[in-house]
Amino acid sequence: MTLVFDGPSVDDGEIDVQDLAPALLAMGELIQAANQEINGNRAQISVKVRATAEGSFEVDLALIQSFLENTKILFDFAAENKDGIAAANELTELLFKFVGGTVTMGGGLFALVKFLKGRKPDKIEHNGGDVHIHIGDNHFVTNQRTIQLAESVAVREQAKKSISSLSNNGIDKIKVKRSGHDDLEVSKSEVGYFEYEETEEELADETRTMTLQIISLSFKEDNKWRVTDGGEPFSATIEDSTFLNKIANNEIAFSKGDYLVCEVRERQFRSSKGLKKERSIIEVKDHKPAAQQLRLI
Repeated sequence: MTLVFDGPSVDDGEIDVQDLAPALLAMGELIQAANQEINGNRAQISVKVRATAEGSFEVDLALIQSFLENTKILFDFAAENKDGIAAANELTELLFKFVGGTVTMGGGLFALVKFLKGRKPDKIEHNGGDVHIHIGDNHFVTNQRTIQLAESVAVREQAKKSISSLSNNGIDKIKVKRSGHDDLEVSKSEVGYFEYEETEEELADETRTMTLQIISLSFKEDNKWRVTDGGEPFSATIEDSTFLNKIANNEIAFSKGDYLVCEVRERQFRSSKGLKKERSIIEVKDHKPAAQQLRLI
């Protein structure tokens, strides 16, 4: 496959290394991530820069795949099972296939991202081995493995990085050219389509009464206070409007080390970055000043 950079800053056949290096590294990481998502540890793949050509600025990439077990056995398995190993040429199809010149659009990950334009599908239908994605009167035809790549955070992150040089002045288009296939093209105006919103899975949501000691307080819009329950300090959003109004009306004064008896909501989420916990104070039941003196009895 050939990666083409097009625009006024590369008309003379030269390109700034600051544009080229990140794009090539991201393209390599993208193909590695796609291979890991589809093939797991059953096959390895590497991306080699073969040569450059005159013109805009072209880089020939060679994909070299190796298998971790007996090659014949694996290819026999792939032929007999739809979930078998995807060879290097199939990975490039899953990423860069583009079907042009037809009313019904179809192709791989990049073509799908361009079709969606950052929108959510209205409907997804499975028809045999094909997946039909509908937005209004238009629909896009792809396959389940392309959908798998589109739902992978690691793959989407590298796809975004691979076209990041389009954000720089002087580079207007990036093309992926493959012999016998329609050229895939991403233009500067389409960079935003490659942004994605990572979904989080909620693991827990519970509310309980807690006594918290104030470490620091904030009266900004997010109202996140720093508190502790005797363990590690944490930030919590104040959602008790009655309590906040009393503060605004100077009806409550605070001293260092004051305590709050609160109803605290704790929510735990899981994403590709790991676990995350959010805490919010939904009701302040009591405000107790810090102890000022010793108690004899």
